[in-house]
Amino acid sequence: MSDKPTPLSTSALAKALAKSTKQMFAELESLSWIKRDKDSWVLTPKGEFEGGRYRESHKFGRYIIWPSDTVRHNALVSADAHLLSSADIGKAFSLSRRRAELILQEIGWMTPGRKGWLLTALGEAVGGSQRENSATGVPYVMWPDGLVDNAVLIDRVVGLEKGGDDVARFLCCDGHQVCCEAERHIDNWLYLSGLLHAYGRPLPCDEKLTADFYLPQHQLYIEYWGKENSQGTVSAKMKKKEQFISMGVNLIELNDEDVLNLDETLPRMLLKYNIET
Repeated sequence: MSDKPTPLSTSALAKALAKSTKQMFAELESLSWIKRDKDSWVLTPKGEFEGGRYRESHKFGRYIIWPSDTVRHNALVSADAHLLSSADIGKAFSLSRRRAELILQEIGWMTPGRKGWLLTALGEAVGGSQRENSATGVPYVMWPDGLVDNAVLIDRVVGLEKGGDDVARFLCCDGHQVCCEAERHIDNWLYLSGLLHAYGRPLPCDEKLTADFYLPQHQLYIEYWGKENSQGTVSAKMKKKEQFISMGVNLIELNDEDVLNLDETLPRMLLKYNIET
């Protein structure tokens, strides 16, 4: 019996490297190991130097095979060394992986599949690479490390501080301009979670008071009482809180600690009003 290692087809090579077959062909093409000739992939002299050969099959026709040790080739193994996962991008901006995924989706760089995430044409244009878990087949996307400096992404994550009337405005993903960083985090969380909401909505009362956030489909108000909210005095805030109580409306109250853990605190608070995210 021969102990000679079994060569790998390109699809088998992709599986061994936990990549999609499409991505594997793209990488081999970028390395100039293969090239497209009409409707087929053909080896280049460089690909032949790296050990690529052709195999004939009655079922599949002619296809390319690679030496088994190609899975350890530096050009392929290190291809992901400088790529970022959604979790890495989230960490760069102090966001959870889930928040980062929703922002990347909102921009239009990836879209949810039946399972996992699929790269879009816009995502590919900024350097995204489609991957596939070799064990589960679940697709995911990897990103170039320079993406954290992308102006579009920074605008979505960090927001723009707007001047005017001597009042700072922070731009949210949905276009709302809010008064502080904490309110921007809350607004973005609601928007990326698919919850229709208003900002600065007047309360239905005789007093000229506005709610921080209002979810019309659920008749639910959300107020941020943290230190960062510099609007009005403590007495003004208490006046608004008393108005909420007198109206008997549904109300969620957030403080600075809640804002730091929105992914944990807000879903739990919303669930009390039968709102699932």
